[in-house]
Amino acid sequence: MKTVVQLDDQGYFVGTTVADESPLDPGTFLMPAGTVDVEAPDIPEGMRAKWRDSWVMEAAPQPNVAQPADEPWVPSTYAEMRALAYPPITDYLDGIVKGDQAQVDAYIAACLAVKVMYPKPGSDAALASGTDGGV
Repeated sequence: MKTVVQLDDQGYFVGTTVADESPLDPGTFLMPAGTVDVEAPDIPEGMRAKWRDSWVMEAAPQPNVAQPADEPWVPSTYAEMRALAYPPITDYLDGIVKGDQAQVDAYIAACLAVKVMYPKPGSDAALASGTDGGV
């Protein structure tokens, strides 16, 4: 067994792994796919190593992290408003499992009330209520 360097599909250092000695040819090591038999690189902070017949250091890409908004999120589309207003689906499932038709009917009625409260743009209900603002 010997330690070898594992590369990703673009040749970047991923870590180390083990190459086993061939049982049919002692002294020959069976190299796993995507490995090279070299010393692992010392990678400075903020860099990454790429194998190109020798180690080449490149700046590591920075993750694209969205900055938190200063203001809380406010739903703006009918779908977002509906999603927040619908009763939990567990109420419906509980009624089904218990065979409680009144609970199932109450869940359906609550969902229909949400649809009336937040109509889909372009629907007759939205046009009748004057809420068809295209959102």
